Amino acid sequence: MLADIAASVRARRVTPLELVDEALRRIDALNPALNAVVTRCDEAAREAARTHSGAGVLAGIPVLIKDLTRVAGMRTTSGSPWYADAPIDSEDDILVTRLKAAGAIVVGKTNTPSFGHQGVTVNQVFGATRNPWNLACSPGGSSGGAAAALAAHLVPLATATDGGGSVRGPASYAGLVGYKPTNGLIGRSSTPRWITFSTSGSCAHTVADAMLEVAVVAGTARGDVYSVPPSSGSFSLRKPKRAIAVRTLRGGVDEPIGAAFDEVCKTISDELAIPVTVVDRISALDGLMVWLTIAVAELAEALEPHRAKWGDVEPTLASLLGMGLKVTTAQYIAAQRDRFAFCRDVEALLDGSETVLLTPTSNVTGFPAEGPMPVLGINTMDFNVTGQPGVSVPMGLDPSGVPMGLQIVAPRFDDGLALGLAAELELSRPWPMAAPGYSAWPV
Repeated sequence: MLADIAASVRARRVTPLELVDEALRRIDALNPALNAVVTRCDEAAREAARTHSGAGVLAGIPVLIKDLTRVAGMRTTSGSPWYADAPIDSEDDILVTRLKAAGAIVVGKTNTPSFGHQGVTVNQVFGATRNPWNLACSPGGSSGGAAAALAAHLVPLATATDGGGSVRGPASYAGLVGYKPTNGLIGRSSTPRWITFSTSGSCAHTVADAMLEVAVVAGTARGDVYSVPPSSGSFSLRKPKRAIAVRTLRGGVDEPIGAAFDEVCKTISDELAIPVTVVDRISALDGLMVWLTIAVAELAEALEPHRAKWGDVEPTLASLLGMGLKVTTAQYIAAQRDRFAFCRDVEALLDGSETVLLTPTSNVTGFPAEGPMPVLGINTMDFNVTGQPGVSVPMGLDPSGVPMGLQIVAPRFDDGLALGLAAELELSRPWPMAAPGYSAWPV
């Protein structure tokens, strides 16, 4: 879809201003019920459209930016009252710089839980975002605003970030493709609160759209010691030779998700002719505990300047900050050592035979827009720990009409292997391009 829209702009079949006006019209009409878009820049967007050259890979495409990312001329609240009246940003984060350079036009910002701390998109500044597939339910988090905006086709493009599943979880609940690339392939110009776990990624309608967005924003960044050149990775779509399936990384699985997972694994085995081996676990270590120890310690340290106001935050954030205060230096270092061991275990499982790992993206079906998300809901944090690429693709609807997702994980720097299977499934099991009652973006 993205390539087609940009081609129409370059061929002058449609103008950037017409695209921006269409996005703003859709936001006016549909966002009040969704609360996906929390900040707008209508006049700046129209002015950028009027002066647009009509060139670029993303020529004229309206884009929404997650409200954890800086955009010059806009405020970054991070979903927190602490920053509700923060100064207007004077510069773009590198992600936005690269999108603009490719021709995209920023039209606003999307909702996120405060500091992206949980898998439910609700905060004290803007309230809850609702899922277009079922307005009583959440689109997940922390990129839930972006996912809801895309599922309802408010815009063709909306940015997402992933520190523990914040791309893949919302993609799963919104019926989208969610692609977290190998950590390091997208450099960061601001130090994230989760130093090595967080990366930009893509929520998109198709595998091709997800790949195009990541191709535009990938690259090293000055000061990001963990960033690596895009040439380090392999992005060519390849069909895996083998798959390893695990129904859950921890905890139980809701019956509709378990049944859908079994069905898609059968499709992969029988129709795509990729042998699937079922295992009970991927390591003797628990990747969630490794992630949690490191994540809460880093979050508490990052928010230390606001320590006097910690008592005013949401109970979920207060709990994480309290846990972070209790992590000792020895525990933090031990978790970093366990991270290496866990990564070795998972990489050994996928070693040498073009193998991917399959899990449900989430173990739980749709839940209320205001939360909470059930404990042990998602199977994603483990692959922020390992840094491996993960792609979530739709695998049907739960009884409440909320989508469910299949997560495909590949070895580090072999993104094309996970994307290749995702593309095969897109052909063999096509999914809807929009939530019911919403019209797809015209191309």
